[in-house]
Order: sequence, then structure tokens, then C-alpha cells
Amino acid sequence: MTDARFAQLAGKIIDFRLRPPTGPYRTFFTPNVVGAVNRVLGHPVPRSYTISTEPYPHAEDRALRALIHEMDSVGVRLGVMNGRHSVNRPTPVHIEDRDLAELAQRTEQRVLGLAGIDFDKPVGEIIEGLDTAVKELGLVGVCMEPGLARAPMYADDEKLFPLYEKIEELKVPLLFMTGPLAGPDISHTDPVRFDRVARRYSTMPVVLGHGCYPYVNEAVALAFKSEVTGLMNVFVSPDVYTFAPGGQGYVEGINWLSRRFIYASAYSFFGVDDSVRDTLRLPIRDEALEDYMYRNAEALLRLAKGAQA
Repeated sequence: MTDARFAQLAGKIIDFRLRPPTGPYRTFFTPNVVGAVNRVLGHPVPRSYTISTEPYPHAEDRALRALIHEMDSVGVRLGVMNGRHSVNRPTPVHIEDRDLAELAQRTEQRVLGLAGIDFDKPVGEIIEGLDTAVKELGLVGVCMEPGLARAPMYADDEKLFPLYEKIEELKVPLLFMTGPLAGPDISHTDPVRFDRVARRYSTMPVVLGHGCYPYVNEAVALAFKSEVTGLMNVFVSPDVYTFAPGGQGYVEGINWLSRRFIYASAYSFFGVDDSVRDTLRLPIRDEALEDYMYRNAEALLRLAKGAQA
């Protein structure tokens, strides 16, 4: 990381996919899972995550302090964490909206929450919960993972339309989990599914977490379509997959369409500090880098704050 780039971005960076090593996240991101992903991607396991697994009193509090220190060390101003309801696992994990609101308070609003969708609940109850999450709990958007539902769905399934209508009404961003682990097979990350949703709900900002990997070129094409047609509002957030085989296409996309890409580390699949350092070494133009590292996310969070007013 060059000193000039660090100075350019210090205290401004927004990490749009950061899952703290606390509470239910520790249950979901077991040491075996975190270790395997970091090993395959060639990253060390984040020190703050390792602290959280130690069998000592207050390990979680120490891990959270270590995470904030990592953020401070590389100029990350804000992190964004997402709710999750994963039932297709030996031990179901529920990261509730109130957990996220409590974590935001514990970090003095350094890490903000996106409401999760529990597809086991009736649609009416989900919609009511979204109102509560945004208007009462102060969450700044919604995360949806339809491919991980008990009965996996594609993003353009008509059963999801009432939820999109509510999110569009709330005027907050929607983060989709995409990527190779977003469903029972990789068809669940095909960008054409998100293309259909974004066109139908054209004023709803759609963020594609994990960048629809391995559909790199298709994701960049969707960003291009969003930029030039004005018929949708799509952002690509490739996070760790920027550094996977084929990830150079995301870098080219950032330089070409900088207003359509959003930075994230995907912690704990990459250390907050290591992610920033490695990203700032990429051949990204300075102006595009500012859009990618904070300006685009800042605009979405500003929109969300307006919805809460």
C-alpha cells in the first residue's frame, strides 16, 4: 500500500460486507470454515477472528476491539454487516435484526446493519419486520439470500415481489448474496436473475455481494447496462473474488465504470486490514478508487439515513 494512496483514503473507506466475530456470527463462521476459505484464497486468518475463538473470558469483547483496531489501522470509517437466516445447515443460524442493532451500538455506529430475511416466516410478517428494522432499529438496508432458503429460490421468483415492493418503498439498498455459495448450484448467482429484478424495481439500489462470481464479465456487463440505460440501479461488490482467478475483470470494470462498484472485504474471509492493503496495490485509477472505496457506498448510506428520518 503506497503512502500516497493511504493518505488519499485515510478515514474515508466503507467496508460494505464485514461480519464481526461476535454473537451468532461466531456460530456461523466456524474456525474450520474461516480457515478453509482463507487457505484457498491465500489469506491469513484475521487475528481478530482468532481471538474470538479463544477459550478465555471476554474473548468476544477483545475480538471486537481488535476488529475496530484493524479498521482504524487502514482508515476504514464504517463497516456494513448483514443479517442472515441459514436453515440448510446442521446447526441453523439466525442473525437477527436486533442483534445487528445491538452490535451497532456496541461499536458506536462504526458497524451498521442490513436486515436479514427469514423465509420461514409469512410474507406479511417479513414486511412488517422490514418496517421495524429500518424505522425503529436504525438498520440501513436489507440483505437477501433466496438461494439459501429452506426451499431455495431464484432472485426473480414472483414470491419475492412483495418484498421488493416494500424495500423500494423504504428507499434503502438491497444487498444480494451472490457468488458460488449463494445456492445449491451456481445458477443462483447468474446475473440475469438480478437483471430482471433491478429492471422491475428500477429505483431500488441493488448491490451484488461477491460480484456474481464466477460470472465476472456478465456482472460487469450488468453494471454497464445500469450506467448507460438508467433503467436500473445496480452496484457490483466483488470483495474477495477480486483476488480469485478471473478477478482482474472486476478491476477493469472499476476503472471503466467506477460509479457502479462498491468495496468490501467480506471479513472474516479476508482481514479488514489485509483487504485494504491488497486492494490499494491493484492498478485502479485514483479517481475510480475513491468511488469504489467509499463514495458509492456513502451515497447509499445517505439514502438509507433519509429513509429513517
